[in-house]
Amino acid sequence: MHRNLLSFLSFGCVVALGGAPVVAQSFQDMVDSRNAAQPYSSIFQVELGAIGVSSDSAGVDAEQRGLGDEISWDAKLYYRDEAFGSRRGTLEAYAGRDGIFAGFTDGKLIGDDTVTRLELRARPWMFYRDGFYVDDELRPNGFYEGSDYESYLGFGREASDGLYIEFGPYYRRHEFRASDRTNVAGNIFTLPEDFDSYGGRLYLEQRAVQMDRRRGMPQQGFVLTLVGEREWIGASQPFGTALNTTSLPSAVWRARGRLEWYIPGSDSFTWEVFANGGVQDERDRVFNFEGQRPIGNEWGDAQVRLRWMIGDSVTITPFVHAQYSTVATEDGLGSTSDFFLGGGAETYWHLGQTFSVHGYYSFLDNENRPSIRIDEDLRGQHMFYLGVIMRFGASRR
Repeated sequence: MHRNLLSFLSFGCVVALGGAPVVAQSFQDMVDSRNAAQPYSSIFQVELGAIGVSSDSAGVDAEQRGLGDEISWDAKLYYRDEAFGSRRGTLEAYAGRDGIFAGFTDGKLIGDDTVTRLELRARPWMFYRDGFYVDDELRPNGFYEGSDYESYLGFGREASDGLYIEFGPYYRRHEFRASDRTNVAGNIFTLPEDFDSYGGRLYLEQRAVQMDRRRGMPQQGFVLTLVGEREWIGASQPFGTALNTTSLPSAVWRARGRLEWYIPGSDSFTWEVFANGGVQDERDRVFNFEGQRPIGNEWGDAQVRLRWMIGDSVTITPFVHAQYSTVATEDGLGSTSDFFLGGGAETYWHLGQTFSVHGYYSFLDNENRPSIRIDEDLRGQHMFYLGVIMRFGASRR
C-alpha cells in the first residue's frame, strides 16, 4: 500500500506543473537569510500536504536505522507584515517540521540606518545521527532525539551598495533524549547532557538580485550569505560509545555559507544554483551530527536547477543534487570524505492569487536525509511530496 501511495505521489508531482514565488521554504532559510527578496509585503500562508519516502536499503537492520517506506502528513505556516505595530516594523513567523521561528525587525529603534532584529527560534523535533559511513551506509554510534531553543538580538546596516553586515549575541538551550534507534547493533550509547550555550554571530550578505515583478520571482543575480559564530558551551560530561567517548569543548568556532544564483536563459527558462556549506570544529560532536543537513565537521549541499516557466502561473524545475561530508570514523581517530549524487523535479501551479499546488520528487543516494515525521526518525533515499498552498491577506509589492 505504501509503495502504491508513493508511486501516486511521484506521478502527481511530475504531471502537476506549477511554479511560484518561493516564500518561507524552510526554517534554515528564515535563519540564514537576512534580507530576502519578498514578493509580498504582507501575507499569511498555509501549506498542507502528504510527504513520503522510499528506501533502497532493506532488511531489519535498515529499519532499525530509520530507513523504510512510509507516508506522513506535512504542514507549514508563514506570516509576514511589514507595517506591524506603531513603529511599522517587520514581523515574520514560520512553523514547520524543521522548526519554529519568530522575528521582529525595526529600522528606527537606534536610527542612523541601523536595523535592530530580535529573533526567537525553536527546533522541538531534532534528530541527531551520531554515526559513520561504511561505503554508502550510515552506521550508528547512537541516533537520538533532542530539542533546542534560541534567542538572538542583532544589529545591522548596509556597509555599501548591496552589502549588509549584522552582528549580535545569542543564547541557546539544548535538551536530549533517547529514542528507539539510540542503542542498536549492540552499541550502548551514552547521551550528551543537556546544556546551555551562548555566543556571538556575524552575518555578511551580498545581494544583487533582479526580480520579475510580473511573476514575483528572481530573474537574475545572486545572494551570498556568510555566517560566523563563536560559541561557549556549558557541558563537560563525556558521551558516546565505549569505542568513541568524547566531551564537548568549552568554546568552538563555526562558519557556514549560503548561495542563491539566478542565470537567465530566456523569458521562459532560468538557471538556478542553490548551495549551502559549513565548517565546524571536529570536537563539536552535537552540532556535527544534526540530521537536517549533511553530517560531519565539513559539509556541502548544492542543487543546479532549470526553472521552466509556462505562462505566468505554471513552472516545472528539474534539478541535479550533490552533497559532500567529512565524517569521523567509528573510533573518532580519523575521518572519511563521502560524495552523494541525485536529482529530481519540483513543481508549482498557481490557480489564482490565493491557491496553489506544490509537488516534488527527490532522490539522493545518502541515507542521511531529513525525517518526514516529528515523532520518529524516518527517512529514505527517495522523497515525494504533494500539497496545496493557501494565501490569505496577500499584498503584492
